[in-house]
Amino acid sequence: MSEDLLTTSAAAEVMEVAASTLRYWEKEFGNYLNIKRDSRGYRQYCEEDLKKLKKIKELLYQQKLSIKQVRTILQYNEDEQELAVLLADLSSEENKNSPVEKLMGKLTEFEKRLSELQAGQSNLKKEYLQALNMLNINLERRDRRLVKEIRERLAEKKEKQSVGFLQRLLPW
Repeated sequence: MSEDLLTTSAAAEVMEVAASTLRYWEKEFGNYLNIKRDSRGYRQYCEEDLKKLKKIKELLYQQKLSIKQVRTILQYNEDEQELAVLLADLSSEENKNSPVEKLMGKLTEFEKRLSELQAGQSNLKKEYLQALNMLNINLERRDRRLVKEIRERLAEKKEKQSVGFLQRLLPW
């Protein structure tokens, strides 16, 4: 199954930027992008390349980060990139309150999720103890039934033995 490959102009149209912008990004973020070329040297953009380009576009245009900051952020793995973006915002002169608010928001969200996990853990503990209690009650009932059944069988056996003993003593 071959994947669809786009030329520079087609990729630029999809990304809604100039073709020269894509070539510039490839020069600046070449280690991250690794755009393939055909036998004639023309760039061929695959779906994965477009995802990476969208990430770069978001960081540059929406997050308003510098080329240097974006280059630094893209060195991290995907899980660490969001935190790196927040830290890059902290160091920028334009946004003094926004990154702090973002970090506080993330902290609040983390605390909320932690509380939910703790509440869930508490509920699980209660349910576990209830299940153990029910199991103990059922085991006690079973044990009582077994003891009762054993006593009945012993009583029957004693009765049979005493009848057999009397018949041997008094055969008439």
